[in-house]
Amino acid sequence: MSAIMTDSHASVVSAPPVQPDAGLDDLLKLRTALVLEHPLNQAVGGDPGRLFLMFELYADFVYDFTEYVCRLFMALRDEEMKSVIYENLVDELGLGSAKPSTWKVQHGELYRQFIHSLRLIEPYRATGIGQRITTIENASKAISRRFYDAHAAIITDGDDLQSFAAFSTIECWVCDLYAFWKRALVGMGCSEESLDMRTIDLHCICDVEHSAALDGLLRRKLSQGADALHRMRKGVVRGMAASERLFSDIHRELA
Repeated sequence: MSAIMTDSHASVVSAPPVQPDAGLDDLLKLRTALVLEHPLNQAVGGDPGRLFLMFELYADFVYDFTEYVCRLFMALRDEEMKSVIYENLVDELGLGSAKPSTWKVQHGELYRQFIHSLRLIEPYRATGIGQRITTIENASKAISRRFYDAHAAIITDGDDLQSFAAFSTIECWVCDLYAFWKRALVGMGCSEESLDMRTIDLHCICDVEHSAALDGLLRRKLSQGADALHRMRKGVVRGMAASERLFSDIHRELA
């Protein structure tokens, strides 16, 4: 047994050092792939009825997002993290634009206006979704509640690195996913004239910047301590699990 222990010890000592950011980068890539390659996207890509229903089921996730960001901001103690989240919150509230700010450019409100315009177009009305909108809205609320309950549990743990890393698992996929949705809508004959797509266009731009800021700070925080990478990984994994459930819950409702 001593010989085995000696050989094992020697192999560990002689192994090349692992760069912490390499271990983080692989996981950060997986965050986005988990959502973009989700079966939900295949289900809605060429089916107007399912795509429109997906937008309805996704709605409360958007409406509840600002409250979650506020809660995260107040819970964080790390000032660099608070600064990044604050900038995100400013944009979320519609205060980051050079144009005069009004409540109508708050991101949740922009999505509400998108849904309002969606319900007016003939392809949407032809699906009959409007006849069961109360049931759909209740399902949307339940889906959102499960998602944010998962993130609330992460915040409650009181680990800034974990909470911040979990938040990064949302921002990373939004721009690509919204771009996919716009291509799907345009492919179905929808246009800017018939639909208020400002919420989609906005997120295709701003969340690229948000995600880059989040990931940049995560990489800098790798030097925070020996267990920093582990805590980040834990946050990313828990955040990914919440996102996967969000889209699986929506997918299930499409059946």
